[in-house]
This record gives sequence, structure tokens and C-alpha cells, in this order.
Amino acid sequence: MSRSGVIHDIRRDSRVDFEGGLRDSTDHRLLRILDLDCDHAISLLRTANETGMFTAPNKWLLFLDRRAFGQQTPANPATGPDRSIEDEVSHIFRDANVLPDSEVFLARRLRDNFTDIYSIYKPSPTGELIFEDRGNWTTDRGLQPNNRIPVSRRRRDLRGTHLRSCLVMTDPDTINHLTDYENKHIDPITKANYPWILTMVARMNATISFRITDTWGYRDENGSWSGMTGMLQRREIDIGGTGTFFVKERLPVLDYVQLYTRTRSLFIFRQPLLSTVSNIFTLPFHRSVWLALGVFLLLVVVLLYFSSKWEYRRGTSEYWESLNPAEQTLSDNVMVVLGAMAQQGYYYEPYRVPPRIVTLMLLLAALSLYASYTANIVALLQSTSNSIKTPADLLASPLKLGAQDVIYNRYYFTQFQDPVRRAIVDQKIQPKGNKDSWMTIQEGVHRMRTELFAIHAERGTAYKIMQETFLEEEKCGITEINILNILDPLMVIQRKSPYKEIVRNAALRMHETGLKYREEYRLYTERPQCQGQTGFISIGFTECYFALVSMGYGALFSLAVFTLELLWQKKYDRREPTASMLVFDP
Repeated sequence: MSRSGVIHDIRRDSRVDFEGGLRDSTDHRLLRILDLDCDHAISLLRTANETGMFTAPNKWLLFLDRRAFGQQTPANPATGPDRSIEDEVSHIFRDANVLPDSEVFLARRLRDNFTDIYSIYKPSPTGELIFEDRGNWTTDRGLQPNNRIPVSRRRRDLRGTHLRSCLVMTDPDTINHLTDYENKHIDPITKANYPWILTMVARMNATISFRITDTWGYRDENGSWSGMTGMLQRREIDIGGTGTFFVKERLPVLDYVQLYTRTRSLFIFRQPLLSTVSNIFTLPFHRSVWLALGVFLLLVVVLLYFSSKWEYRRGTSEYWESLNPAEQTLSDNVMVVLGAMAQQGYYYEPYRVPPRIVTLMLLLAALSLYASYTANIVALLQSTSNSIKTPADLLASPLKLGAQDVIYNRYYFTQFQDPVRRAIVDQKIQPKGNKDSWMTIQEGVHRMRTELFAIHAERGTAYKIMQETFLEEEKCGITEINILNILDPLMVIQRKSPYKEIVRNAALRMHETGLKYREEYRLYTERPQCQGQTGFISIGFTECYFALVSMGYGALFSLAVFTLELLWQKKYDRREPTASMLVFDP
């Protein structure tokens, strides 16, 4: 080993030194080589078993010189008389946890130039010891392996080993509908994972039993874990039967397997109409069009002012004077332009050619603009907005918010630290002093259909209810916003489980064969397809909000002007008698 540059450490002085080196397993590439003929070999193996040193990634190579045993083994209280090599090794590892993840090699030297190599393991703590022929080694040909198949595939046959699992059910009736696809929107994660577990267990030639709980498991104040996570931590079960979200706090107590359940909890809502989130009356034209329109109206006012002045001074007929008794002022010209643009008419009648040309140009422009404006605004009144795209947009939107009342939503909502998501919870989900917005998924979807509302719920469950209850035109504009920012639920297993690699291999096989997607396709409903708006959308006060606001401000302004006029008139009336008395005083 020194000539080959292999770092090694030989210990042969005392048992204390053996145990000290045994517990130092910081290097996953560590290979322990032990001669079973040594005096303290058996006691060292017992110590290794007690300290869990037969589990992955530890590797052991045990040497046994069969020439020293001969055909018979000497009688002793530990092994008994006439025990074969296999019986001897089986006796040594009878109570050892050399489970399917262990890498324990037995090299038996049969002749001076020939050594056969076996792997030994047990499919379960109470199972029989199994010998795997791994090849041989000779002085002239070196190592001759029989196969190079990984452990996770070579030992997937667990020979009837009994495994324990747990199913999380928020509804007790789920136990009656695990495989019949009835009420598939209730506990869909459990109903998807249950057949996956059965398929993987059948592939491993094992049996399984299930326990039931109503929570995935969260850490209590005293540091203990509840639910399925607590069962895995206490090694009461081997595999989690329901996928769980990836949470950093759970990493020390369980391992995750990359078998994702295609589900996600997020805010689902229908994008509101444009008129509810912006001033619909300014949207028909682009900003540049409005600016050009303003310049055009200003130009018309100027041209009309000068043409009407010129017309008045050139003289007119008696008929024109009856219609226009006084000279047009600038304010009169402004009212003419506004009346034409608003399609309300005006009292001014041009007589000569120049003012008629100006008014004709004004009327033609007003007709074109009015036709374009009304056509666009009718379409926009029935169009949805795309302005709500982020959690910040959702917080600032007119939408009311609610959340499906399930345990993981309540847990994650208390973990938010950033100000936007914290404000969503504190202001709209759980406002202080007001009723909170926790509700059933049915109530949330109904409110989303009938009002400006967003529900935080499991996607497939919400879409199933929407598919069954929404009209075709109501399925348009559906939007999702993810505020949890977590991975899809994964399968979980005991920390440092001896079956972890076998389960992972089975999970990958589920992906490759399509069995995983088969259950997901049957259980999870996709987003309803928008087939186009086929009905009419009624317009109410919400859509006309800005028009009503403008009218309200206009009414207030007119009242203010009217009040000023009254005050001015009273002041003028008080001054007029005084002036009259000064004139006629004898």
C-alpha cells in the first residue's frame, strides 16, 4: 500500500486502539481490513456493530485463511465442534446489522495462490445471512469479479421483509377511497403516493403495513417532532407514505428521496377586468395619441378664435346676428370645441367660409375619434388585466385574499420573513382585530367566481372544482402566483436507512416507466382551458369607478363655484344701495 501511494493505518497493539480508530469515520472512502484470525477480531466486530459501522458508506474486507482451519474446526464454547466456514461466519454475524446497504466482503484463502471473495448481508435485522459470490483473486491473474451491478440493484430482493409506513390524511374518509379515484381532490398527495409505495414494495419483494396520522409533522417547543416526521425520527416506520415538502429543519431527522409529487399550493385567481385596476377611460388611446389630440384641440381653438373674430368684423346677415347676438370670446370657442368633441352640440353657427372650414374639420375629427374610442372602450371593458404578476402586485391589488385551511398552509404562513409576504398574511389573511380568511377550498373557489378574490390552495384540487362549476367564459384569465417558493413534495425515508438506495432506485424506475405520471394524470386536474368569451359581461359601478369619481369631483367643483358666486353676489348687493344713496342724497 505504501508503494501504491495508499494512505493507511495499521493497528495491532491493543483493543483500545482498535475501537478508537473504528469510531473515526469522517472519510467516506475509508476501507477497513480485518484478519479474522486475530485475537480481538470478534470483539472488534461486535463493537463495530454496536456503533453502526456496518452501514453505508463504510466498507469492510475480512480475511480468513481456510488453510488454518483445515476441514474441521476445533471445538470451543463459542462455535461448537465441526463447524464449517459458512457456519462460522454466520455465527459471527448472527446478531450484526449487516443490512442491504452494508459493504462487507469476506476473502477466504483456499490455497496459496487462490482466494475467493463473497459479500455478506441480511435483508432484514432478523433475516438469514446471505452470501453473494463476488469473484476471486489469484496471484497470476489478479482480481476476477463476477459482476459489477450496484448494491441497490443487486440486493433489491428483500425476500419478504416487512416494512412499515405511514399515510397522512386530513379527511378520515380518505382511507376508503385510496384507489377508486372518488373525491380525488381530497388528500391527493396521499392518494398519489399510496400506489407508488405498493409498486415499489412489490418490486422489492417485501410486505408493508400502514399507520394513519393527520399531520406531516412539525417540531414542538421541546424539540420533539409530531406526525409522520416524528415516527421516522423514532424509527417507528421505515418509509413515509405521503410526500412532504422540503424543509431545512427536517434534514437532521429524515432523508428525502427524489420522487416528487406534482402538486403545489399557491394563490389562484381570475385576473380582474382592466376597468377595476386602472382608469379604463384613458386606455383606448396611447399616451402619444392623447398628446396629439390635445395639440389638435388647441390648434382648433386658436383657428376658431381668429376666424370668428374676422367673421364678426367683416359683417354678417341679420339671421346670423339672431343666432350669434354677441362676438365670440375665447371661452365661447373653447365650449364649442368641447361640445363637438363630446358629441353634445353647440350653439355657434359659422357664416363665412373660414370658420365653416374650421368647424367642419373639428366635426370630422370628432366623429373619427369618437368611433375609435367607443369601439376600443367596449373591448377593454371586457378585457382582463395582466398587471398582477408578483406578490407585491397581489398585495396592492383590489383582490381580497383567502387561504385553504390546511395545516401546512398555517405553518408556512407563520414562517414568512420578507416584508411583502408578511404583509399579505398580516393585512389580508390574518388581519388583527378582524375575522381571518381561512376557509374551505369550496368556499374559496366560489368566492373567486363571484367576486374579486384570490384563494391560496392546492392547485389540482382548486382546478377540479373550477372545471366542474365555472362557465366557459369564466375559465379565462386564471393566474397563479407562488408565494411559498418551495419544491414539490418528496418521498421521505428514515435517516440512514439501510433501504435508502434500494428505494431511490425504485423511485427512479417509477419515473422511467411512467408509473409515476399515470397516477398524477388521474388525480390532478390541469388548468381549465379558456375557450374564448362567448357571453356578455355586465358592467357595474366597479367598472365605471373613474367615471363616477370624475362626475363626483365635477359636482363638488360646481358647488364650490356656485358658493363663490353667491358670496360675490351678496357682496355686490350690499355695495349697490350705498352707491345709490350717495347719488341721490339732498
